[in-house]
Amino acid sequence: MLTLKKITCCTYLALLVATTGTTQAAEFALSGYGTIGFAKSDQNVAYQRHISSAGGFRRDTVFGAQLNTQFNNEWSATIQAKLASSPTVDHALKAAVSWAFVSYRPTDDLLFRVGKLRIPFYLNSESADVGTTFASARLPIEVYGTAATTDFTGASFAKTWTINESELTLDGYWGKANAPWRFYARDPNNQITPTGAAGEFFAPLTIESKGLRLNLQHGEDTYLAGIHYADTRHRHGQSLGPSTFIPAPAAGCAPINIPPAFIGNYNCPAADNLLKISSTTVNFGMSVDLGSGFRTIDEYVRLKNSGSELSPDSTSYYLMLLKEFEQWTPYVSYAKAQTKNRPLYQAVNSATTFVPAVNAYQRMMADLMVVYDQQTWAVGTSYALDHSSKIKAEWSVVKTGVGSSFVDAQPGGQSGNKRINVMSVSYNFIF
Repeated sequence: MLTLKKITCCTYLALLVATTGTTQAAEFALSGYGTIGFAKSDQNVAYQRHISSAGGFRRDTVFGAQLNTQFNNEWSATIQAKLASSPTVDHALKAAVSWAFVSYRPTDDLLFRVGKLRIPFYLNSESADVGTTFASARLPIEVYGTAATTDFTGASFAKTWTINESELTLDGYWGKANAPWRFYARDPNNQITPTGAAGEFFAPLTIESKGLRLNLQHGEDTYLAGIHYADTRHRHGQSLGPSTFIPAPAAGCAPINIPPAFIGNYNCPAADNLLKISSTTVNFGMSVDLGSGFRTIDEYVRLKNSGSELSPDSTSYYLMLLKEFEQWTPYVSYAKAQTKNRPLYQAVNSATTFVPAVNAYQRMMADLMVVYDQQTWAVGTSYALDHSSKIKAEWSVVKTGVGSSFVDAQPGGQSGNKRINVMSVSYNFIF
Protein backbone atom coordinates (compact mmCIF):
# COMPACT_ATOMS: atom_id res chain seq x y z
CA MET A 1 0.00 0.00 0.00
CA LEU A 2 1.33 3.42 -0.95
CA THR A 3 1.58 5.48 2.25
CA LEU A 4 2.56 9.05 3.04
CA LYS A 5 5.94 8.01 4.41
CA LYS A 6 6.70 5.77 1.41
CA ILE A 7 5.85 8.54 -1.06
CA THR A 8 8.02 11.03 0.84
CA CYS A 9 10.97 8.63 1.07
CA CYS A 10 10.75 7.70 -2.61
CA THR A 11 10.64 11.35 -3.60
CA TYR A 12 13.71 12.33 -1.64
CA LEU A 13 15.54 9.21 -2.88
CA ALA A 14 14.69 10.11 -6.47
CA LEU A 15 15.92 13.66 -5.89
CA LEU A 16 19.18 12.39 -4.43
CA VAL A 17 19.86 9.78 -7.12
CA ALA A 18 18.96 12.13 -9.97
CA THR A 19 21.11 14.95 -8.61
CA THR A 20 24.19 12.82 -7.94
CA GLY A 21 23.86 10.72 -11.09
CA THR A 22 23.44 13.48 -13.66
CA THR A 23 25.38 16.40 -12.22
CA GLN A 24 27.25 17.21 -15.42
CA ALA A 25 24.19 17.22 -17.65
CA ALA A 26 21.78 18.85 -15.22
CA GLU A 27 20.89 22.54 -15.32
CA PHE A 28 20.29 24.29 -12.02
CA ALA A 29 18.24 27.42 -11.38
CA LEU A 30 18.08 29.09 -7.97
CA SER A 31 15.39 31.65 -7.19
CA GLY A 32 13.93 33.22 -4.10
CA TYR A 33 11.22 35.47 -2.74
CA GLY A 34 10.37 37.40 0.36
CA THR A 35 7.93 39.73 2.06
CA ILE A 36 8.70 42.05 4.94
CA GLY A 37 5.25 43.04 6.16
CA PHE A 38 3.97 45.10 9.08
CA ALA A 39 0.33 45.03 10.20
CA LYS A 40 -1.43 46.89 13.01
CA SER A 41 -5.07 47.04 14.11
CA ASP A 42 -7.07 49.28 16.42
CA GLN A 43 -8.13 46.39 18.70
CA ASN A 44 -6.22 44.63 21.48
CA VAL A 45 -7.61 41.24 20.44
CA ALA A 46 -5.46 39.14 18.12
CA TYR A 47 -6.78 38.83 14.57
CA GLN A 48 -5.37 36.17 12.21
CA ARG A 49 -3.14 35.11 15.13
CA HIS A 50 -0.71 38.02 14.83
CA ILE A 51 -2.52 41.29 14.07
CA SER A 52 -3.33 43.50 17.07
CA SER A 53 -3.00 47.06 18.34
CA ALA A 54 0.61 46.29 19.28
CA GLY A 55 1.55 45.92 15.62
CA GLY A 56 4.08 43.44 14.32
CA PHE A 57 5.79 41.68 11.45
CA ARG A 58 4.77 38.06 12.11
CA ARG A 59 1.57 37.91 10.05
CA ASP A 60 2.98 38.66 6.60
CA THR A 61 6.75 38.26 6.75
CA VAL A 62 8.09 35.25 4.85
CA PHE A 63 11.32 34.30 3.06
CA GLY A 64 11.78 31.43 0.62
CA ALA A 65 14.27 29.89 -1.78
CA GLN A 66 13.74 27.38 -4.56
CA LEU A 67 16.11 25.15 -6.50
CA ASN A 68 14.99 23.77 -9.86
CA THR A 69 17.03 21.02 -11.48
CA GLN A 70 16.43 20.17 -15.14
CA PHE A 71 17.96 16.80 -16.01
CA ASN A 72 16.67 16.56 -19.58
CA ASN A 73 13.58 17.49 -21.58
CA GLU A 74 11.45 15.04 -19.62
CA TRP A 75 12.76 14.92 -16.06
CA SER A 76 13.20 17.70 -13.50
CA ALA A 77 13.10 18.20 -9.74
CA THR A 78 12.12 21.09 -7.48
CA ILE A 79 12.80 21.74 -3.83
CA GLN A 80 11.65 24.84 -1.96
CA ALA A 81 12.18 25.92 1.64
CA LYS A 82 10.70 28.86 3.47
CA LEU A 83 10.99 30.70 6.78
CA ALA A 84 7.74 32.02 8.18
CA SER A 85 5.53 32.08 11.24
CA SER A 86 5.27 28.61 12.74
CA PRO A 87 2.05 26.71 11.95
CA THR A 88 2.08 25.12 15.43
CA VAL A 89 3.41 27.87 17.75
CA ASP A 90 2.01 31.38 17.71
CA HIS A 91 5.13 33.27 18.75
CA ALA A 92 7.86 31.52 16.79
CA LEU A 93 9.36 31.31 13.32
CA LYS A 94 9.93 28.01 11.59
CA ALA A 95 11.96 26.90 8.59
CA ALA A 96 10.45 24.06 6.59
CA VAL A 97 10.57 22.34 3.23
CA SER A 98 7.42 23.51 1.48
CA TRP A 99 7.94 21.76 -1.88
CA ALA A 100 9.98 18.69 -2.84
CA PHE A 101 8.91 16.87 -5.97
CA VAL A 102 10.05 15.16 -9.16
CA SER A 103 8.41 16.08 -12.48
CA TYR A 104 8.06 13.91 -15.58
CA ARG A 105 6.88 15.51 -18.83
CA PRO A 106 6.62 12.86 -21.56
CA THR A 107 5.05 15.37 -23.97
CA ASP A 108 4.59 19.13 -23.96
CA ASP A 109 0.94 18.78 -22.97
CA LEU A 110 1.25 16.19 -20.18
CA LEU A 111 2.95 16.53 -16.79
CA PHE A 112 3.26 14.13 -13.84
CA ARG A 113 4.59 15.04 -10.39
CA VAL A 114 5.27 13.08 -7.22
CA GLY A 115 6.39 14.39 -3.84
CA LYS A 116 5.38 17.28 -1.62
CA LEU A 117 3.20 19.61 -3.67
CA ARG A 118 0.72 22.46 -3.52
CA ILE A 119 -2.95 21.54 -4.04
CA PRO A 120 -4.21 22.94 -7.39
CA PHE A 121 -7.04 24.90 -5.85
CA TYR A 122 -7.12 28.73 -5.81
CA LEU A 123 -6.11 31.23 -8.47
CA ASN A 124 -3.00 31.95 -6.41
CA SER A 125 -2.35 28.47 -5.01
CA GLU A 126 1.21 28.05 -6.23
CA SER A 127 2.18 31.69 -5.66
CA ALA A 128 0.36 32.35 -2.38
CA ASP A 129 3.64 33.01 -0.54
CA VAL A 130 5.09 35.25 -3.27
CA GLY A 131 3.81 38.76 -2.63
CA THR A 132 5.03 40.18 -5.95
CA THR A 133 2.53 38.03 -7.87
CA PHE A 134 -0.61 39.79 -6.57
CA ALA A 135 -1.55 43.37 -5.78
CA SER A 136 -3.30 43.07 -2.42
CA ALA A 137 -1.47 43.24 0.89
CA ARG A 138 -2.51 39.66 1.57
CA LEU A 139 -4.87 37.17 -0.04
CA PRO A 140 -8.38 37.33 1.49
CA ILE A 141 -8.43 35.06 4.55
CA GLU A 142 -12.17 34.49 4.14
CA VAL A 143 -11.27 32.29 1.16
CA TYR A 144 -7.60 31.39 1.57
CA GLY A 145 -7.78 30.76 5.31
CA THR A 146 -10.65 28.29 5.55
CA ALA A 147 -8.80 25.22 4.19
CA ALA A 148 -7.06 23.01 6.74
CA THR A 149 -4.08 22.63 4.39
CA THR A 150 -3.02 23.77 0.93
CA ASP A 151 -0.15 21.26 0.67
CA PHE A 152 -0.01 17.49 0.32
CA THR A 153 2.44 14.67 -0.27
CA GLY A 154 1.37 12.46 -3.12
CA ALA A 155 1.01 12.59 -6.88
CA SER A 156 -0.54 14.88 -9.48
CA PHE A 157 -1.04 15.20 -13.21
CA ALA A 158 -1.78 18.07 -15.61
CA LYS A 159 -3.14 17.62 -19.13
CA THR A 160 -3.30 20.64 -21.45
CA TRP A 161 -5.31 21.16 -24.64
CA THR A 162 -4.80 24.06 -27.02
CA ILE A 163 -8.10 25.34 -28.39
CA ASN A 164 -7.68 28.15 -30.90
CA GLU A 165 -5.97 30.88 -28.85
CA SER A 166 -6.85 29.35 -25.46
CA GLU A 167 -5.31 26.72 -23.22
CA LEU A 168 -7.47 24.33 -21.21
CA THR A 169 -5.71 22.44 -18.40
CA LEU A 170 -7.06 19.63 -16.26
CA ASP A 171 -5.19 19.13 -12.96
CA GLY A 172 -5.75 16.09 -10.77
CA TYR A 173 -4.13 15.03 -7.50
CA TRP A 174 -4.19 12.58 -4.62
CA GLY A 175 -2.23 12.69 -1.39
CA LYS A 176 -2.03 13.15 2.35
CA ALA A 177 -0.93 15.92 4.70
CA ASN A 178 -0.32 16.36 8.40
CA ALA A 179 -2.11 19.59 9.21
CA PRO A 180 -2.49 21.19 12.65
CA TRP A 181 -5.82 22.93 13.21
CA ARG A 182 -5.67 25.85 15.61
CA PHE A 183 -8.20 26.43 18.40
CA TYR A 184 -8.11 29.27 20.88
CA ALA A 185 -9.40 28.97 24.46
CA ARG A 186 -10.27 32.44 25.65
CA ASP A 187 -10.69 31.66 29.38
CA PRO A 188 -8.23 30.28 31.93
CA ASN A 189 -8.87 27.02 33.79
CA ASN A 190 -10.12 25.37 30.62
CA GLN A 191 -9.85 21.76 29.45
CA ILE A 192 -8.63 22.59 25.95
CA THR A 193 -5.03 23.80 26.23
CA PRO A 194 -2.44 21.44 27.76
CA THR A 195 -1.78 23.76 30.72
CA GLY A 196 -5.35 24.99 31.16
CA ALA A 197 -4.22 28.58 30.60
CA ALA A 198 -5.93 30.80 28.06
CA GLY A 199 -4.29 30.52 24.66
CA GLU A 200 -3.92 28.49 21.51
CA PHE A 201 -4.15 24.73 21.05
CA PHE A 202 -3.27 22.84 17.85
CA ALA A 203 -5.14 19.64 17.06
CA PRO A 204 -2.89 17.21 15.12
CA LEU A 205 -4.84 16.13 12.03
CA THR A 206 -4.14 13.92 9.03
CA ILE A 207 -5.97 14.75 5.82
CA GLU A 208 -6.28 12.53 2.77
CA SER A 209 -7.52 14.50 -0.22
CA LYS A 210 -8.05 14.18 -3.95
CA GLY A 211 -9.57 16.39 -6.57
CA LEU A 212 -9.75 17.87 -10.04
CA ARG A 213 -9.40 21.43 -11.30
CA LEU A 214 -10.19 22.74 -14.76
CA ASN A 215 -8.33 25.91 -15.75
CA LEU A 216 -8.97 27.97 -18.90
CA GLN A 217 -6.38 30.53 -19.98
CA HIS A 218 -7.58 32.87 -22.72
CA GLY A 219 -5.16 35.68 -23.38
CA GLU A 220 -4.82 37.62 -20.12
CA ASP A 221 -7.97 36.06 -18.64
CA THR A 222 -8.16 33.02 -16.36
CA TYR A 223 -11.17 30.93 -15.39
CA LEU A 224 -11.12 27.90 -13.09
CA ALA A 225 -13.46 25.39 -11.46
CA GLY A 226 -12.60 22.57 -9.12
CA ILE A 227 -14.00 19.80 -6.94
CA HIS A 228 -12.14 18.26 -4.02
CA TYR A 229 -12.79 15.45 -1.54
CA ALA A 230 -11.08 15.07 1.82
CA ASP A 231 -11.17 12.74 4.82
CA THR A 232 -9.88 14.20 8.08
CA ARG A 233 -8.73 12.08 11.02
CA HIS A 234 -6.80 12.62 14.23
CA ARG A 235 -3.13 11.97 13.52
CA HIS A 236 -2.85 9.54 16.43
CA GLY A 237 -6.14 7.73 15.84
CA GLN A 238 -8.01 9.51 18.61
CA SER A 239 -11.54 10.85 18.50
CA LEU A 240 -12.22 14.15 16.77
CA GLY A 241 -14.81 14.95 19.43
CA PRO A 242 -18.61 15.08 19.36
CA SER A 243 -20.57 15.73 16.20
CA THR A 244 -22.74 18.45 17.73
CA PHE A 245 -24.12 19.98 20.93
CA ILE A 246 -27.60 19.22 22.22
CA PRO A 247 -29.83 20.88 24.86
CA ALA A 248 -28.84 19.68 28.32
CA PRO A 249 -30.64 16.49 29.37
CA ALA A 250 -32.17 16.17 32.83
CA ALA A 251 -28.90 14.96 34.34
CA GLY A 252 -27.00 17.89 32.87
CA CYS A 253 -23.44 17.86 31.53
CA ALA A 254 -21.79 20.83 33.21
CA PRO A 255 -19.24 20.12 35.99
CA ILE A 256 -21.84 20.49 38.73
CA ASN A 257 -24.58 18.26 40.11
CA ILE A 258 -27.58 20.52 39.65
CA PRO A 259 -30.29 19.56 37.11
CA PRO A 260 -30.48 22.04 34.21
CA ALA A 261 -34.10 22.83 35.04
CA PHE A 262 -32.84 24.74 38.08
CA ILE A 263 -30.04 26.50 36.20
CA GLY A 264 -31.34 27.63 32.82
CA ASN A 265 -30.72 26.68 29.21
CA TYR A 266 -27.35 25.34 28.16
CA ASN A 267 -25.97 22.66 25.83
CA CYS A 268 -24.03 19.42 26.14
CA PRO A 269 -21.69 17.56 23.76
CA ALA A 270 -23.35 14.72 21.88
CA ALA A 271 -22.49 11.27 23.15
CA ASP A 272 -20.88 10.18 19.87
CA ASN A 273 -17.18 10.40 19.12
CA LEU A 274 -16.15 11.05 15.53
CA LEU A 275 -13.17 9.26 14.03
CA LYS A 276 -13.45 10.83 10.57
CA ILE A 277 -14.93 13.92 8.94
CA SER A 278 -15.52 13.78 5.19
CA SER A 279 -15.83 16.96 3.18
CA THR A 280 -16.54 18.03 -0.38
CA THR A 281 -15.39 21.40 -1.71
CA VAL A 282 -16.28 23.10 -4.96
CA ASN A 283 -14.58 26.31 -6.04
CA PHE A 284 -14.72 28.79 -8.89
CA GLY A 285 -12.42 31.64 -9.77
CA MET A 286 -11.74 34.15 -12.50
CA SER A 287 -9.34 36.94 -13.33
CA VAL A 288 -10.70 39.02 -16.21
CA ASP A 289 -9.33 42.05 -18.05
CA LEU A 290 -12.17 44.59 -18.32
CA GLY A 291 -10.25 46.98 -20.53
CA SER A 292 -8.72 50.42 -19.89
CA GLY A 293 -6.47 48.91 -17.22
CA PHE A 294 -9.32 47.55 -15.09
CA ARG A 295 -9.35 43.94 -13.92
CA THR A 296 -11.72 41.93 -11.73
CA ILE A 297 -10.51 38.99 -9.63
CA ASP A 298 -13.14 36.86 -7.93
CA GLU A 299 -13.19 33.49 -6.14
CA TYR A 300 -15.96 31.43 -4.56
CA VAL A 301 -15.61 28.36 -2.32
CA ARG A 302 -18.34 26.10 -0.96
CA LEU A 303 -17.11 23.58 1.63
CA LYS A 304 -19.60 20.95 2.79
CA ASN A 305 -18.75 18.40 5.47
CA SER A 306 -20.66 15.40 6.71
CA GLY A 307 -20.82 14.24 10.29
CA SER A 308 -19.91 17.32 12.29
CA GLU A 309 -21.55 20.63 13.12
CA LEU A 310 -18.42 21.76 14.96
CA SER A 311 -16.24 21.77 11.83
CA PRO A 312 -16.60 24.33 9.05
CA ASP A 313 -19.44 23.85 6.58
CA SER A 314 -18.90 27.17 4.90
CA THR A 315 -19.54 29.50 1.99
CA SER A 316 -16.88 32.07 1.24
CA TYR A 317 -15.99 34.42 -1.57
CA TYR A 318 -14.28 37.67 -2.47
CA LEU A 319 -14.65 40.27 -5.22
CA MET A 320 -11.79 42.55 -6.21
CA LEU A 321 -11.52 45.40 -8.70
CA LEU A 322 -8.09 46.69 -9.74
CA LYS A 323 -6.88 49.52 -11.94
CA GLU A 324 -3.44 49.08 -13.47
CA PHE A 325 -1.56 52.13 -14.70
CA GLU A 326 2.19 52.57 -14.92
CA GLN A 327 3.73 51.27 -11.67
CA TRP A 328 0.56 51.71 -9.60
CA THR A 329 -2.22 49.16 -9.02
CA PRO A 330 -4.88 50.50 -6.65
CA TYR A 331 -7.70 48.13 -5.73
CA VAL A 332 -10.84 47.69 -3.67
CA SER A 333 -12.14 44.34 -2.43
CA TYR A 334 -14.96 42.76 -0.47
CA ALA A 335 -14.77 39.31 1.15
CA LYS A 336 -17.19 37.26 3.21
CA ALA A 337 -17.19 33.90 4.99
CA GLN A 338 -20.05 32.21 6.84
CA THR A 339 -20.52 28.75 8.34
CA LYS A 340 -23.86 26.98 8.71
CA ASN A 341 -23.27 26.36 12.43
CA ARG A 342 -23.75 30.02 13.40
CA PRO A 343 -27.09 29.44 15.23
CA LEU A 344 -25.62 26.50 17.15
CA TYR A 345 -22.53 28.51 18.07
CA GLN A 346 -24.68 31.38 19.28
CA ALA A 347 -26.80 29.03 21.41
CA VAL A 348 -23.76 27.45 23.05
CA ASN A 349 -21.75 30.65 23.42
CA SER A 350 -24.51 32.83 24.84
CA ALA A 351 -25.71 30.65 27.71
CA THR A 352 -26.35 32.92 30.72
CA THR A 353 -27.34 30.78 33.67
CA PHE A 354 -27.02 31.91 37.29
CA VAL A 355 -24.10 29.50 37.80
CA PRO A 356 -20.77 30.99 36.64
CA ALA A 357 -19.20 27.53 36.24
CA VAL A 358 -21.86 26.57 33.69
CA ASN A 359 -21.34 29.77 31.70
CA ALA A 360 -17.58 29.20 31.64
CA TYR A 361 -18.17 25.60 30.53
CA GLN A 362 -20.37 26.79 27.65
CA ARG A 363 -17.74 29.28 26.48
CA MET A 364 -15.19 26.46 26.51
CA MET A 365 -17.53 24.30 24.41
CA ALA A 366 -18.00 27.21 21.98
CA ASP A 367 -14.22 27.54 21.65
CA LEU A 368 -14.14 23.98 20.28
CA MET A 369 -16.29 25.02 17.32
CA VAL A 370 -14.96 26.39 14.04
CA VAL A 371 -17.24 29.28 13.16
CA TYR A 372 -16.94 32.01 10.54
CA ASP A 373 -19.25 34.98 10.31
CA GLN A 374 -17.27 37.91 9.02
CA GLN A 375 -16.87 40.31 6.13
CA THR A 376 -14.00 42.55 5.10
CA TRP A 377 -13.77 45.69 3.00
CA ALA A 378 -10.27 46.60 1.86
CA VAL A 379 -8.74 49.39 -0.18
CA GLY A 380 -5.09 49.59 -1.06
CA THR A 381 -2.43 49.86 -3.70
CA SER A 382 0.80 48.30 -4.81
CA TYR A 383 3.68 50.18 -6.40
CA ALA A 384 6.19 48.31 -8.56
CA LEU A 385 9.70 49.59 -7.92
CA ASP A 386 10.92 47.38 -10.78
CA HIS A 387 10.06 43.99 -12.28
CA SER A 388 11.18 42.17 -9.13
CA SER A 389 9.95 44.27 -6.18
CA LYS A 390 6.76 45.93 -4.93
CA ILE A 391 5.67 48.12 -2.06
CA LYS A 392 2.11 47.66 -0.82
CA ALA A 393 -0.22 49.52 1.53
CA GLU A 394 -3.74 48.59 2.58
CA TRP A 395 -6.50 49.63 4.94
CA SER A 396 -9.15 47.01 5.70
CA VAL A 397 -12.25 46.98 7.88
CA VAL A 398 -13.29 43.64 9.36
CA LYS A 399 -16.76 43.11 10.81
CA THR A 400 -17.76 39.94 12.65
CA GLY A 401 -21.28 38.69 13.30
CA VAL A 402 -22.01 36.00 15.90
CA GLY A 403 -18.35 35.00 16.00
CA SER A 404 -15.19 34.30 14.03
CA SER A 405 -12.46 31.73 14.58
CA PHE A 406 -10.05 34.22 13.01
CA VAL A 407 -10.40 36.41 16.14
CA ASP A 408 -8.96 35.46 19.55
CA ALA A 409 -11.46 36.73 22.12
CA GLN A 410 -10.25 37.98 25.48
CA PRO A 411 -11.14 36.15 28.73
CA GLY A 412 -14.88 36.38 29.22
CA GLY A 413 -15.20 38.23 25.92
CA GLN A 414 -16.49 37.48 22.45
CA SER A 415 -15.10 37.18 18.92
CA GLY A 416 -18.42 38.39 17.52
CA ASN A 417 -19.77 41.90 17.05
CA LYS A 418 -16.30 43.29 16.36
CA ARG A 419 -15.14 46.04 14.03
CA ILE A 420 -11.41 45.80 13.40
CA ASN A 421 -9.48 48.34 11.35
CA VAL A 422 -6.20 46.99 10.00
CA MET A 423 -3.35 48.95 8.41
CA SER A 424 -0.78 46.95 6.46
CA VAL A 425 2.43 47.88 4.66
CA SER A 426 4.96 45.56 3.06
CA TYR A 427 7.99 45.27 0.83
CA ASN A 428 7.91 42.29 -1.55
CA PHE A 429 10.71 40.98 -3.73
CA ILE A 430 11.89 38.08 -5.88
CA PHE A 431 15.31 37.16 -7.21
